[in-house]
Amino acid sequence: MSLTQEVPPSPLRTRCTDDPAVVAEQRADDYVNHVVPLTARVGRWQLAMSYWSLLSAMVWLFYGALAAGLYGTVDALIAIGVSVVTFSLMAHLFTRWSLRSGLNSTLLSRRMFGVLGASLTALLIAATTTYYAVFESSTLAVAFHHYTPSWDIRIWYAIVVVAMLPLMFGGVQTWMAKLNAVLLPLYVAGIVAAVIAAAVRFPASSDWTSFSGIVPQEARAMPGWLLASVLYMGCYLNMLMNVDFARMAKKTDEGFHRNVTFGWVFYVCLYAVNGTVGIFLVRSVIPGQPAAETGVVEAILATLGIAGLILIVASQTRINSLNYYQASANWGRLVTNLAGMRINRVLLVACTSAVVFLLMLTDVFSYLQDALTWQGVFVVSWVAVLLTHYALVPEDRAHGPEFRALRLPRVTWGLGVWVFSSALGIYLVEAPGVPAALAGTAQLVTLVVSAVLYGAVVLARRVPACGHADPRDEVADPGAVRAECHRCAKSYVVVEMDREAAAGNAPVCDECATASLVPGRG
Repeated sequence: MSLTQEVPPSPLRTRCTDDPAVVAEQRADDYVNHVVPLTARVGRWQLAMSYWSLLSAMVWLFYGALAAGLYGTVDALIAIGVSVVTFSLMAHLFTRWSLRSGLNSTLLSRRMFGVLGASLTALLIAATTTYYAVFESSTLAVAFHHYTPSWDIRIWYAIVVVAMLPLMFGGVQTWMAKLNAVLLPLYVAGIVAAVIAAAVRFPASSDWTSFSGIVPQEARAMPGWLLASVLYMGCYLNMLMNVDFARMAKKTDEGFHRNVTFGWVFYVCLYAVNGTVGIFLVRSVIPGQPAAETGVVEAILATLGIAGLILIVASQTRINSLNYYQASANWGRLVTNLAGMRINRVLLVACTSAVVFLLMLTDVFSYLQDALTWQGVFVVSWVAVLLTHYALVPEDRAHGPEFRALRLPRVTWGLGVWVFSSALGIYLVEAPGVPAALAGTAQLVTLVVSAVLYGAVVLARRVPACGHADPRDEVADPGAVRAECHRCAKSYVVVEMDREAAAGNAPVCDECATASLVPGRG
């Protein structure tokens, strides 16, 4: 018989309303390291306008033009249709998962990859959206340089970064939606005008559907539409961003968001409309040139002149508001996970801007496709692992998987699957001597390998449940009741709270619990 008895945990200090200190702090941060409480969720159109800033990126016009340039207009249009269907189906699932759980992409993937391993999710999003900000800012600089060819383009790089900086500080809860709602009609009107002007001014526009692509049929290891569909798989990053935004949605708006904000309506506009416009403009205005990253910009300027420049400014301002938001949020999330520190978002945006400018000096267009391919492989593997987990672990569907830092291992076998599958995909793309069929479908191979290997891991090694006291069992509604963290003295929803054994089973929020795992910060 033991002479000692375990000391019961101290009662939670609870409240049924939001902690004013948390509300003030998270108004700018959008609960970047926390579960989003139901009281912080935003209206359907506020969220839609924030996320739909993604619609106006020039990269979507470029993807359509690139697919058509490589494999022909008809195959590109088929691939766009396939992508609309597959992306809409995946978004339907991810929207539901994130909306009901309130988890961002890093927290959602912790059970699959571990607390430390999931940090790679934040790194992937931060690095990719930073790179997209470089691309979109460079596109705008190229447009301005078109009218001032005697200027060093680096001057426009600096002007673009500095001019956009004040517009990049908004979040989903503040004025990000207002900025994009104002600019969306301008973008739509500009795109319509560009198509009409191209059809009237350029006789070649009538032949845009007949182009067969620069890759001859005998050189294609697979059908052109399949190869073009694999090209669009490089855009699976949208699934991670879908998760990061859907967590801000009200549960009563689930149907609207699954169909409109993140669903088939969104992807028809994103891929079908933008992609078709990109194909039409490039094949009509500059049919003799291969599809290049700057080709869409040149086509718009050739059709609309100064009005085209205004369109590009509106387009790039909209998409960069999302790029900077996601980059700064995920860089901050990464620093918190690895260093246990919290950095002000304004400082993160400023630092991201500096990095964007430095990368613009490297001639981003020279290695765009390679960068998109590499990140695309990692993102495809991430999506495959999470979809497999959703299918094989039904208890994690309704309210999301376990994500609390003190209840999960630092790394898991799922992380090994992710890294191995991604390395395999990159090898297939880059290594000499790889059969063309495998090299051309590397991302599809990565998807299948990731799903199979992770499925085997789930069936063989379930993550064991943590045995210490759970605050969720101490309240009637852990999603509505707040409890005070003993470290930061702030109150968060009990669904993210845990008991810290090293502190006498005192209640702790997940951000503080994550920081406690960093050596020297416990």
